Formats: sequence, structure tokens, C-alpha cells
Amino acid sequence: MRHRTKTHLLTQEQIEELFLRAEVGRLGTFSQDGFPYVLPMHFVYFDNKIYLHGLAKGKKIDNIKFNSNVCFEIDEMLSLLYEGVENPCDVNTEFNSIILQGKALLVDDFDEKKIALSKIVEKFAPHLSNKELPAKMIKATAVIRIDILNYVGRYYK
Repeated sequence: MRHRTKTHLLTQEQIEELFLRAEVGRLGTFSQDGFPYVLPMHFVYFDNKIYLHGLAKGKKIDNIKFNSNVCFEIDEMLSLLYEGVENPCDVNTEFNSIILQGKALLVDDFDEKKIALSKIVEKFAPHLSNKELPAKMIKATAVIRIDILNYVGRYYK
């Protein structure tokens, strides 16, 4: 492991803040054909879990049913660090990131789905958070919960 990846670790507080402020993460799943599948998804973090939502059918759903082991990655690029740099290979990036491993579960419980979808609305459309979610939509929407097994947050400045 490179020296920087051992010494540039986010604190627990910084990790929590990034989980809350990031809007898009990348979900990595295993496909039956042996190839990894990664897709960007909106998410919400609460109760030490990641919640995602989407269509009830498709490759990500098939992959989770095939193998519940997933990876989830969040990052923010803050700037390019090139001031005073004369060699292109010395340009670097200021960033924060979290990489986690977990178990994905398709949530069937109506109340858990409703809470997760309400949290997603609060995060992405707060002006609509006082509106009741229709039961029909809650039932029809796939909600994926990632139970986090481990994670690491890193930064570079």
C-alpha cells in the first residue's frame, strides 16, 4: 500500500459528513457473466446504512439477487493541484473519498421502504418532504439497503 493511502485517512466525523453531503455514489455488483457492474446512484445514508432506490427490475437487481456482496464508492474532487508544477506527472488532485464493502438487500418491509424513500425525498427534494408518499409508489419502487461491513475514508490535499 502506498504511504499516502495509510496516512491520509479521514476521521470518523469527516466520513460521516461526506456520507451526508455526497449525492451520488457508485454501486459495484457481481454479474453472473463474471464481470463487475458499476453504476452511479443517488443514495441516502442513515442508521449506519446506505439506501438506494430505483426500478424493481434490471441488471442491478438481478446482480444483487445473484450475489449480495457489493462495493459502494463516494468521492469528491475538490481541485487539481498543479500550481508550480512543471512535470505533468506531478499534477495531483485534492479529494475526499469513501470505499465500502457491504451486503445488499432488497427491502420488502413496507415501513422500512417508506422511511428510506422519505429520507431520499428529504435529501433531494426537501421542498416536497411534507407530501405523503403514495402507498402504490412505495410498493412499486425497489429499495436497496446496504448493510456496511467495512469502509475506509481517504483524502489528499
